[in-house]
Amino acid sequence: MRPRHNRIKITVGIHVITLMIATGSCSNYESAHEILSKTIISIDTIETIYYKQDMSRTNPGQINDSIFRYREMYFKRLIRDSIVGVKGHWYFYNDDKTRVNYEDIYDGDRLIRKNNLDSAVLLYDLLKFPEFKNKHFWSHNTIFGLQYSFKHMLLNEDIYRIERVNDTNFNNRSCFQIEILLEDKMSLPGFAIELEDNEGSVRKTLFIIDKETYYPLRMKEEYSSSMNPDQKVFIDQTYYDISFNLDLDEGIIFDTSKESLGGYIIEEMKPH
Repeated sequence: MRPRHNRIKITVGIHVITLMIATGSCSNYESAHEILSKTIISIDTIETIYYKQDMSRTNPGQINDSIFRYREMYFKRLIRDSIVGVKGHWYFYNDDKTRVNYEDIYDGDRLIRKNNLDSAVLLYDLLKFPEFKNKHFWSHNTIFGLQYSFKHMLLNEDIYRIERVNDTNFNNRSCFQIEILLEDKMSLPGFAIELEDNEGSVRKTLFIIDKETYYPLRMKEEYSSSMNPDQKVFIDQTYYDISFNLDLDEGIIFDTSKESLGGYIIEEMKPH
């Protein structure tokens, strides 16, 4: 069951407004560092969030092909969590957006992965098997995962090239564009993602950030290697119909109990 809420509820935290007044800066002259700093502060005002996501990316199984995915997501900040930083519920739709094929639900202690096509569930119990905490399962796809990455970038500007490029309008919003270049590293860091060496790799990421809310609305990333520079891998994610700080019935939206899985075949996973 999904809670009811307004489709769009743009809320700017008082800390962001205070910072903008205190600095007296005009958005036309803000540096990339300042914009990311305000984005970090803006995210700190968010306790719960809902959004829709359109995602296209290179097909991992066929490098010259691409795939598209549509999702809906609910998250609640979970500071004690070291993997993804949230409780979460993902709805993965079919291509025409009429049916939820899969769901991921995480309450901080258990992750269940529901396959609604064949009524099967994979259950990951992190209390019983703490080893599961050593590996992420949602990468940078949570707002607090992005915040973690932004903090790492600003603390390690000797590793990243961070640049503000031309402003743009996106989904009828006035936006900043921030380009991040990372070379000779495997991936952007995350809660359980180390920044590993990978000589010859080039990762270019573009963030489109709302000028009013300082919230990311789109992330486009392209990866290539000096060993094969013409072969590029990409991911493009757009976030929309965003609601901040909505009331969530956690007992329903983040329910991972076996009682909630009637009619499903449950397979309890164990660490390898």
